[in-house]
Amino acid sequence: MDYLPVFMNVRDRDAVIVGGGIVASRKAALIAGCGARITVVSPDLADAMRSAIDNGGYCWIDREFMPADLDAAWLAVAATDDPDTNRQVHAAATERRIPVNVVDTPALCTFILPAIVDRSPAVIAVSTGGRSPVLARFVKSLLERALPARLGKLAEICGELRSGVAARLGDPLARRRYWERLLEGDFPELVCAGKEEGARQRARASLESAPRTTGTTGTVYLIGAGPGDPELLTLKAQRLLQRADVVLYDRLVPVGILAMCRREAELVYVGKQNGDHPVTQEQIGKLLVRYAERGMRVARLKGGDPFIFGRGGEELETLAAAGIDFQVVPGISAANGAASYAGIPLTHRDHAQSVSFWTGHTRDGRLDLDWQSMSRSRQTLVFFMSTANLAEISQRLIAGGMAATMPAAVIQAATTPRQTVMRTSLRKLADAGGRLDRSLPTLIVVGTVVNLRRNLDWFHGDAGDAVPVFPPHLSNAARSEHDAA
Repeated sequence: MDYLPVFMNVRDRDAVIVGGGIVASRKAALIAGCGARITVVSPDLADAMRSAIDNGGYCWIDREFMPADLDAAWLAVAATDDPDTNRQVHAAATERRIPVNVVDTPALCTFILPAIVDRSPAVIAVSTGGRSPVLARFVKSLLERALPARLGKLAEICGELRSGVAARLGDPLARRRYWERLLEGDFPELVCAGKEEGARQRARASLESAPRTTGTTGTVYLIGAGPGDPELLTLKAQRLLQRADVVLYDRLVPVGILAMCRREAELVYVGKQNGDHPVTQEQIGKLLVRYAERGMRVARLKGGDPFIFGRGGEELETLAAAGIDFQVVPGISAANGAASYAGIPLTHRDHAQSVSFWTGHTRDGRLDLDWQSMSRSRQTLVFFMSTANLAEISQRLIAGGMAATMPAAVIQAATTPRQTVMRTSLRKLADAGGRLDRSLPTLIVVGTVVNLRRNLDWFHGDAGDAVPVFPPHLSNAARSEHDAA
């Protein structure tokens, strides 16, 4: 983020607006609406600003700006047509460590005024970092249509209830559980329907029956994060991520999905890759049990689908043995996502009547697979975690009877802006491995369906290597935190 989103209390504080035009009057009206005392510095006034001064009680200084005008200010806005004056306001505010906004000049702003959805006391601010105010207004219009008009009244009633809830429920987790149950029920609907007293009664009854503690055991959500595109995350997965107290995530969980987690949730990196297991599978199981035994809601985020080469079954066995409740939220498999975004149907009446998934990496390092069955015609093979064994896969398939000219595709960072697809043949598969980025998730598709990509290729990555699609490797400091797990 370029700007820290904050809501500033300016009630009964001094705000200086430098400029007397239409834009300056709009900025002044917005800030005055939050209770600030407005001082306008300008030798000339537009009719709108003059009217605001006459009717709004603004103080007007009829001259050019002087740095001393900011001596008592809490914030400043420069909205003149003179770039030199605007720069002077920025310099004076910076020297005094006063937040300053220079209209239409993001480089000189220490704060910006966003597009606002006002359902006071519920307020939503939308910003594009000054890049596109029109886009911010467009997003605001979408939110205006989606949010109920009585959202502010809902916030007011929650505020009324807050002290009583805090008095009865001393455990912070118990309080949060109460509010989640209340807001996920029919309480909001009662408020939005104008049945405010009924809503209050429902809230009080729910509070009387609310447990004062969260209990001794929490729940684990085993969630498939999908192949990479955050928009492919399921609605249920997104909802549970907002409820989780702690999130254990793998290396191949996209950063865009991590951003969907509740802001207060603890994020724990437990990523692994071939030859580097800073947090072992056994340690991951112990962490899940330990967090759940503290009464927490634990999200276990895995790339793709947790039951397709994701060791999800092993982790659930650990939870079941410890008596921990769990839920499973499937994700779009990396195979389905990668093939779809690469324009390669996994089945097709003219090419393949079956598809099979294979691991390219085994526990003991030996690829002891059923190579003979793979050589059958009219099928598609998909290999996971196979970058280190491309040569052996190619040799074994050819030795098992598959044609050396059989089409193959190597797909990396599927469904993300960094997606790349190399279409090759089984004989040249090993050569393609020399051009791979071993840090990215990779799938291999083998079969004549690969040729369909010529006409069905629709998705193209549009970002360079600098785009942070997946989280960084675990730091040494973070590794030590898990050693005792």
